[in-house]
Amino acid sequence: MENAADALKIAGAVLLFVLALSIIIFFFGKVRRASDTILDYRDRETVYIDGEYYYKTSGTERSVDFETIIPSIFRAYLENYKIVFQGLTSPIYQIKDNNGNYIKKYCLDLETKQNTPYRNVVLANDDQKAEFIRGILYRDFITNQSDFNRKYNIELGSTSLYNQLKNAKKITEYLGVYYQNDSENVPDVMKTEKRIITYRVEY
Repeated sequence: MENAADALKIAGAVLLFVLALSIIIFFFGKVRRASDTILDYRDRETVYIDGEYYYKTSGTERSVDFETIIPSIFRAYLENYKIVFQGLTSPIYQIKDNNGNYIKKYCLDLETKQNTPYRNVVLANDDQKAEFIRGILYRDFITNQSDFNRKYNIELGSTSLYNQLKNAKKITEYLGVYYQNDSENVPDVMKTEKRIITYRVEY
C-alpha cells in the first residue's frame, strides 16, 4: 500500500513538472514573438543613407554640440563602432589606394575593408588608437605631422576635425545599426551587428 502511495506521489510530481515545463515553453514563445515584433518595427524605421551601409534610425535624432561628439570619437576605436560625418568642409584624412592616389575619408571606425582598393589604417593597440585620435582631432603629434602621416599611411585634411566641429552652426546626431559584410549569402546569425552614429554638420 505504501508503495502505491509513493508511486502516486512520484507520478503527481512528474505531472506537475511536465505542466510547469509546458507553461514555461509557452511563455518563452510569446516573449520571442514580442521581441521579433519589436525588432521588425525597429527595422521598418531604419532609413538607408548611402551606398556604404550607413544607416540612420528615424525618431532618434538630436542636436548636439562638438563637446558631446569628442567622447564619442574616443569611444569609436575603443568600443568598435562607426562614426560618419556629413557636411564637413575638409575630409578627416585621406588614405592612399594601391595606385598611390588619395581617397577622402569622412568616417571613423575599426572595420577592415578587405575588398577595397585602398589600404587600411592599422591600429595595433590602445596607445596607437589614442595617438591616432589625438592626431586627427587636435593635430597633437608625438613628433610632427609628417611622421604621423608616414606612420599611419594617411594625409591629414587641411583643417583639424576639432576646428571643423567647433565652427559648425548646427550638428545633428542620428543613431542606428548596420551589419558588417551585409551580404545576402551570409545568414543573419553569422553577421556582426555594429552601432553607427551619423553627425550632420551645418555651417
